[in-house]
Parts: sequence; C-alpha cells; structure tokens
Amino acid sequence: MNSSICLLIIIFYFIDSYKTFDLPTEIHIGAIFDTNDKLSRQAFEYAVAKINAQSQILKRSKIVVNQIDIVDGHNSFLAYKMACAQIEMGIAALFIGQLTPALEFVSSLTRQLHIPLFLSSPDPQTKVEYYIVNVYPHYTATSQALSDLIKFQQWEEVAIITEHAENLLYLQDLLKLPSAHERMKVTVRQLRGRPSNNSWHPLLKQLQTTGISKFLVDVKTDHLDDFFQQAKIVGLVGPYYDFVLTSLDISVVKWNKILYTLVNITGLQFFGRNDPAVDEFFDTNVLPVNSPVKLSELSLRVSAALIYDAVYFFARALSQFVEQRPFNITPLTCEAQKPWIHGAAFALFLKTFEANGITGKIKFDENGLRTDITLEVVDLVANGVNKNGNWSSNAPDRLEIRRNLTKDYETRKQEIQHQELKVTSVIEPPYVMWKNDSNSTKTSFQGFCIDILLDLADRLNFTFQIEIVKDKTFGKKNEKGEWNGIIGELVSRRADLGLAGLTITYQREQAIDFTKPFLTLGINILYKKEKRAKPKLFGFFSPLSLNVWLYIIAAYFVVSFVLYLAGRLSPYEWRSPHPCKRSHEILENQFTLFNAFWFVMCNIMHQGTEINPVAPSTRMISCIWAFCTLILVSSYTANLAAFLTVQRMQTPIENADDLASQTKIAYGVQRGGSTENFFRESKLATYERMWNYISANQATVSVASSTEGINKVLSGNYAFLMESTTSEYNIMRNCDLTSIGGLLDSKGYGFGVPQNSPYRDILSDTILKLQDEGVIQKYYNKWWKEAANLKCEREDKRKELASELGFANIGGVFFILAIGLVLSIVVAAVEFTIKIRNRQGRQASVRKEMARYFRFALTNGSTPKRRIISFTGIDSNVVGGDDGCESSPTSSSSNAPSFSFGVLPFRSFDRRF
Repeated sequence: MNSSICLLIIIFYFIDSYKTFDLPTEIHIGAIFDTNDKLSRQAFEYAVAKINAQSQILKRSKIVVNQIDIVDGHNSFLAYKMACAQIEMGIAALFIGQLTPALEFVSSLTRQLHIPLFLSSPDPQTKVEYYIVNVYPHYTATSQALSDLIKFQQWEEVAIITEHAENLLYLQDLLKLPSAHERMKVTVRQLRGRPSNNSWHPLLKQLQTTGISKFLVDVKTDHLDDFFQQAKIVGLVGPYYDFVLTSLDISVVKWNKILYTLVNITGLQFFGRNDPAVDEFFDTNVLPVNSPVKLSELSLRVSAALIYDAVYFFARALSQFVEQRPFNITPLTCEAQKPWIHGAAFALFLKTFEANGITGKIKFDENGLRTDITLEVVDLVANGVNKNGNWSSNAPDRLEIRRNLTKDYETRKQEIQHQELKVTSVIEPPYVMWKNDSNSTKTSFQGFCIDILLDLADRLNFTFQIEIVKDKTFGKKNEKGEWNGIIGELVSRRADLGLAGLTITYQREQAIDFTKPFLTLGINILYKKEKRAKPKLFGFFSPLSLNVWLYIIAAYFVVSFVLYLAGRLSPYEWRSPHPCKRSHEILENQFTLFNAFWFVMCNIMHQGTEINPVAPSTRMISCIWAFCTLILVSSYTANLAAFLTVQRMQTPIENADDLASQTKIAYGVQRGGSTENFFRESKLATYERMWNYISANQATVSVASSTEGINKVLSGNYAFLMESTTSEYNIMRNCDLTSIGGLLDSKGYGFGVPQNSPYRDILSDTILKLQDEGVIQKYYNKWWKEAANLKCEREDKRKELASELGFANIGGVFFILAIGLVLSIVVAAVEFTIKIRNRQGRQASVRKEMARYFRFALTNGSTPKRRIISFTGIDSNVVGGDDGCESSPTSSSSNAPSFSFGVLPFRSFDRRF
C-alpha cells in the first residue's frame, strides 16, 4: 500500500515538472517615444507586426500594443502620466526609445510596480535597476572600445569634440588616457549653438590653429554632415586629419558630400549593410507591412535595430518563461502601489535569458549590463565604409584590426588624382627659381625641382599651388620643440608638399615624412680659387730644391779638385810635349786646375772635350762623375717638363682637418640647415672642433642663405660648408670657386610631406620610376651642365695638361745666355788687351789694334788663317813647332792680322821620376 502511494507521488511529481502554462491570447505591451524619435517608433511597430505574423515564436498568442504615446523627452510629468495610464490598462512590459531626461521619472514608476522597462538608449548609471532591460551597450563598453581604438592607432594627442557636455560621462575611459600614457594629451571642446547657422566655425578654426590632427567626434548622426562641412571650410578636413566617431551609425551617413578629398574617418558599428540579420530585417515576405527603412538607403540605423531587437528579445523570453511559470497580465493603479505579481520573476528571467539579434548576442551580467558585445571597426572609403576588424568585450585581445596597409600603384594613384596640393618652397638655384616671363602661379617658377614636380603632376593627374615660405628657411627646431620654415609648414599641415633640396636627416624624419631621395649628395668645402702664380723667370731652377743645387755646386768643386790631385799624382798623366823626339827633357800634364774644372763641367753638360783621362784613377773619377751627372740630369729633365708645362694652383687648405687646425681662414654654414645640424650632432673630433668654432663665431661665420655664403666666399678668406650638389652648380657658373677635399658625409635630397601623408608612397614610387627612366638625370644635366658656363671646366682641364711654353716660362734661359755672351766678350777683350800690352815692339794703341781686328773679323768671315808678320814683323812662311817636327808651309791672306798667345808653360819634370 505504501509503495503504491510513493509511486503515485512520483508520477504526479513528474507530471507537474513537465506541466506548461499557456500564454494569454493577447499580450499587452506599451510604448512611449520621443517626439523626434520617429524611426524607433516605426521599427517598434514593424517588429510587433513581424512577430505576430511568425507563429513559431508566440504560437497562438499575439502582441497587442495598448497605446503608443509620443512625448517631448523634457516633459517628465507628461511622460509619467502616460506611463501610468498604460500600466492601468494592464501591460507585460513598457518600451521606451530615447526619452531622456523623462526616463528617470518613468523608471521610478515601473520599479515600484515591477513592470519590466525595455530601453534602447545610453544609460549613465553604473548599475542598472532591477526592472530595466537596456539592449543598448553600457557606456563602459563603448568607452573602452573607443579607448582601445585610439591606443591602437598610437595617437599622442587627441581632441574630444562633443555636442553635449553630459556626454563626457560616456567617454570616461578616454579622459583617463593621459594618466595611463604619459605622452597622451587630451583636449576637450564643446560645440555650442545649432550647426545649421555656422556657429561651430570659431571653435573649429581655433582647433585648426592649434595643430591638433587627431579628433574624437561625439556628435549626433544627423549633425555629422554639418560638422564636416564646417570643418572642411576651416581646413580641418584633409588627408592629414584623423577622426574617430562615437556614433554607431557611420554606415548611414551620406559621405559623398564631403568626399572631395582623402578623409581618415574610423568608427564602430554593430552590423554592416550586408549582414544576414539586416537582410532578415528587410524581409517583408512574412507580412504585407513595409519596413520603416527603404532598401535603397545605405543601412539600418542602430536606434531602429535596437528597439527591434528589444521586442524580439521580449517575445522569445516570454515564450520560454511561460513554459515554467504561470503568466497573466493584470491592470494596476499607480496610486495603490501594488506591484505586478509576475513582474519580479519575469524581470529576473529576462536578465538570465540570451538571444541573438541584429545587434549581436543579447546577454546581461549580474548587474543587468549587456555583455558579450561585438562591434565592427570600419574605415571610410570612396564607396562607403570598409570593415577592417572587430572589437569584442569578452575577448582576451579586445581589438583585432586587419587593415590592408599595402596598396598597389593604381590604388594609390586614384587617391591623389584630381587633388590640389599645397606646395611650400624656398628660392634656391637651381632647385626653385623665379621665372620672370610668366604671371601664372603654376608656371612662375622654374628649376630642377619644378621640372620634377611638373612631371609628377602630369603622371599622377593632380594640380598644385606653390607658396614661398615666409621666413625663407628650410626649417629649424627651437628650444620649445617648434619648427619653422618648410618643416614647420609641413608639421602644422598647412602644406601638402615641401619642394626644395631638403636633406633627409634623422631629426627632420621625426617631425615629417620624406619621399624616396631623388639626389645623392654630401657636404663639401666651397672655397675661392687661389690665383695661379705667374711663371717665374728662373722657373727652370724649380725642379730641384735649393739644397740639391748647393749639393751639386759643392760636388762640382770637390770632384774637380780630386780629379786635379789624382791627375797630378798619377805618373800616367805626365807625357812628353814632343812625341817625335826620343829624349824627353820636359813632361807635361793635361790636368791643370782650370782644365780639371773644365773637364768636370763638360761632363755635367754632356759635352765632349779635348782632355781625355789616361790613368785608371782619373778614368774612375770620370766614370763615377758621369754616372752621377746622368742621374741628376735625367731627373732634372723629367721634372722640368712638369714645372714648365703645368701651372699648379696651391691652396692653403686641402681638407677638413686643415681647415679645423687653422684660424686664419674663417668657415661657416647656413643657419637652420641640415649642414649645421650635421656638425652639431657629429661625434667625430674634427667636426666637433669645427662646430665649436662655428658656434663661438655664429654672428660672423654663419649665413642666412647659400647665396649669402657664396658671396662671402668670393669676398675672400672664407670657406663655406654646403651640400655638394649646390656647390657643384655654383662652381660650374663661377670660375673663381672650387671645392676642397672630398665629401664629409653621404645623404640624399627628398621632398617633404606631413607625417602619415597618403601621398608619400605614390610620390616615392613615381620618383623611382623617373630615376629608372633617366628623367631625373636628364633634368640634372639640364640645370647643372647644359645651362652652365663650361669654359671654367675646359680651362681647368687645359691647364692641367701639357701646354706650349711661353717666354715667361723659359725667359731666364735667354737671360743667362745674354749674360754669358756679354761675359765672354768681356773676357775676350781682357785677353786681347793683355796680349797687346805684353807684345814687344808695340807701335799702335790697344784701341786701334782692337778696331783693326774687329774690321778683320767683319770683312774676312770665311778666312780661317792669317799671317803673323802682319802684326809682329817676323817672316814666318814656314812655321816650325817646338816639338822638333817640320811643319808644312801655311798660306794665309796677305793682309790677315795674326798673333800667337803661345803655349801655356808646363813645369819641367825630371826624367828620372
């Protein structure tokens, strides 16, 4: 019996556990929407109609909307009365769109009466009330997503532009960024007034002047178009400005109105236009009701999708709830404060229920906050928006972005087409120069860089406008970290391209970006050519130094004296003056002191002489001296050709070490240029010493421009340190300039662009194409060589080669010849005078005798002989020699004067020697 009772209890227990409760035939709900929230109301009605048409959700029941009230969100009292009236009719839930600030009053009523309140708008509360079900992500999630996105993009500064100050509550994580990242700077600005009357202009203009380029825009979706239109007017819309939008409706904005140029806009969204859930939303086959959004529109608004999801979430949750608990709807009175009996249980069930909707998984945590939120990261592109990643609140790495930063040439080319680039430059020949015969902005400049720019514009189909930077400098960083010149214009993004011979340096690369270099160069020393020294009259002495000449003279005297002694001591040098006689009473020696000097001199001159050494000792001396003179004369002759045919230019400095080790010649650089920065940052001892000199004499040695530096060089006693390409250009046009030494470093010229410029890659690729095609080399030849005065180069080459000798080169030879001739005549006159004075029986004076001999020399130039009797009175038809040999008769002219100097006396030598 007891066993039968237990069995019956178990059967009844299982039957009770499987018991389900039926829903009422009509499930009454209520709704209150803001006057301006028409789209949410339409989506609400659309969702109710679709659910009623789909029998698989509520089966035999259907949702009945008691009343949809429309109220101004700021009219809290009226909204409270409307909610109270709907509750008194009996409702299972109350749906509200964007109804702040009246929401607070309505929620207090539903909390007291235990009526679930469905919201689809941001909620500032950190902990949601028990009876509130908000399908809109909590601000902590959206704020975290925006913060992660900004940190991913490595922004160092961001300006938050909000339309309403209270919205900053939803951006708390962004306001905490400076404390988490020391380099992050956050600026907050509030837009005031209505956007339609350009009241936002002053604030946007102020932001433009600050140089901030990263913005987080917290503006209503309907006001985004006005915001960007006004931002475009003040110059905040361009390729160098980045925007992150807080609006989740980035896909529905008609961006074609502001896509006149490249715009960097990033945002978050729940779904894309091609999402399957969105297609299901637009599927109207289940009922004849049209959707509140037309298929022709870009996408579905988040407000409509959220209220749609809220209704579907309520219907699915209710169908599950009645499977376990009874459910009925009873009218309530606001005054009695008696709650709905199923409200608490149903509200708890809603917090534990999960469902999928258009906006993703709808799930709540213990605090009633929506969790497991997934957002798409999208970037604005030419044809709309492009998904590049996801943000998931429950993922370890919340943000995952897969941007395709690699673009092909044609894609990058499309980004620059039909754009007008603002170009900043400085006047510096030959890179950029004025063109006097044109008034057009585009063609009023000429030069090497202008030709490259024109070629780039033609190939890439863009236009440009050139402006000369006001301070006429390349750019220098001051103590505050601010740049001036071309670099400053690019840093502040007032220009798209820096067109000049901009040297690519590390310091500049930290502030701007550069294209690929179009020229390779280095630093060299520009100096004024030393005037070539005039040829010396006695320049033929130059091949040998003074010391060598002194050694030669000393050797000449020493060798001559040694030869004299050897000739006197050797018995083989003593010979008989009369070789026909057998007996020799007198012996003579050919090596007198004067003959020794004559013999040695003839060896130097490589001339023959009647004196021939006989003894081995004298021959040995003669050979050794001949060998020495052979080497000396050959060396002298070889070096003489170079000294007489090449005029060398001597400079006081040959390289940077010479320049740094002296103080007579001043040297400097251009202020604010890359050369100045090179010496300032260099760690080499020579360059550090040079920088110490330059910095100590900044006022006198540094110049404002390269032209000023060149003029200072031409004035003399100054060396200018500058880029090799510019110095080469000026050297080709001014024969007084030259470069000294080699390059001090190696670097390149490139065009400057703002950081993260979308034009950098396409410009670099095109510049590489120009180099491969030889176009840049053609422009280089045009501006450096073809337009130059090349006579300087030709003259330098001619002077470096052997050239014809002028009188200035060898005039000293004729001077010495003249002196020798005059001296020989003087010696001859002295010899003649001595002989005439010593002659016996002299009747005429020396003067008359010399005049007579002079006349004889002029009138008998072809007569080789003369008679002695003509002047001495001695009949000498037959002249006998003292050697004892007969001489043949000599014939002579009858009137030829003659005299004999006789034979130099030889000292007698005892035959017994």
